[in-house]
Amino acid sequence: MNKDNTLRPLVALSRSREGMQFIIHRGARQVGGSCVELNFNDSTILLDIGLPLDSDFSDDPEFYLPQPLFNELKNGKKKIDAAILSHAHLDHYGLAGMLPTGVPVYCGKASAELMAITGQISPEKTQPLELQFFKAWKEFQVGAFSVTPYLMDHSAFDAYGFLISAGGKSLFYTGDFRGHCRKAKLLDHMVQNPPKVNVLWMEGTLVGERTNELTITEQDLENQFASVIKKTPGIVLVTTSSQNIDRLVTIFKATIRTDRKLIIDFYTAEILDRLKPYAKLPLASWAKIRVCYPQLLARRFEKLGLDDILVRHRRNGIKWTRIKEIENNAVMLIRAGFLYDIKRFLGLEGATWIYSLWPGYFERSKPLRNLKSYLEDKGVRYEYMHTSGHAKLEDLKKLVDAMAPEMVIPIHSFHPDKFKDYFPNVRLVNDGEVVNL
Repeated sequence: MNKDNTLRPLVALSRSREGMQFIIHRGARQVGGSCVELNFNDSTILLDIGLPLDSDFSDDPEFYLPQPLFNELKNGKKKIDAAILSHAHLDHYGLAGMLPTGVPVYCGKASAELMAITGQISPEKTQPLELQFFKAWKEFQVGAFSVTPYLMDHSAFDAYGFLISAGGKSLFYTGDFRGHCRKAKLLDHMVQNPPKVNVLWMEGTLVGERTNELTITEQDLENQFASVIKKTPGIVLVTTSSQNIDRLVTIFKATIRTDRKLIIDFYTAEILDRLKPYAKLPLASWAKIRVCYPQLLARRFEKLGLDDILVRHRRNGIKWTRIKEIENNAVMLIRAGFLYDIKRFLGLEGATWIYSLWPGYFERSKPLRNLKSYLEDKGVRYEYMHTSGHAKLEDLKKLVDAMAPEMVIPIHSFHPDKFKDYFPNVRLVNDGEVVNL
């Protein structure tokens, strides 16, 4: 994408064509906002339709629609049979609500739960998606395409890659993945039993400036969390994503190991509750977990008419005055918006703040910087503990070696040119370029 958020023009395609073609509408040279179009005969599908990471939520979402794709859809010059979503991160599905009415959107059931709660609290309201659900490793058909979802290890719960076949050609789209955390065996299994593919679209978030970034396991993180919690005399505050389920499990396990209570907010409790049909996860009803109600967040939910969520978790609630009484026996998840309550109620003597997110968010978020500044002024000890949701170079190489594709296409990378330094058969493409197979 250029600085003015425009994309290079592509050649308009008719519905009737011979051979397979694909177009990366966005993602050939950037991380986030992925959107790939795949065509064969009279069938067209989209893989992901994401919102760019640098988007401003105050902007009209139409500003970020990949063009001319959406103009062609709007004017009836192009039709798509379905959009297929890899996982429930906004940079992969955030513009799906802008698709024409009636376009089927395929995703995992748990991903739909996560997208639903994100949509409930989003300032932008879009039309409901025409959802269809797939299951891991169960092939389904969209027009001329056979699609097999592969469950992947990623920081998003219920993340998938896709094997797509038509006309004697097979392609694999990795989505976002890694091989170093709680579901690492998924990559091991794929490498041991690789699908035969002609083309591999492979994410490369860490390729380039982040190639040597440390990627420890969630088990390593659990040990680190437990060590810090054990030696902290006061409350341990943790900032992480409420939708990073692997990390929530890590924090819960470390809390149990150190015989403390874990305090989560009602939004986090709601996410865990909605995902309980899909995995055995810590729940707000468990004895070692309590639910807090940050004032600003509660008011936001009330204004949005989400009182049912507020009421649902009251039975497991804990008052802020009680949290203050048990600070030395608590681990508490916090976000920047909790600063009002933290200032009002918590003493923070002997406290530690563990930041467990990408550090780049400090540059983007003034409220997060304000939280950091306040905790520093209060003498709270700072610890950074995180691992990436994306594949390290070693795992990228394992995947390429196992699949041995005729063509490796970089996607979801700021440095696609670096792929040629590490992988064979790399072809660089541009956003909007039509590639015939």
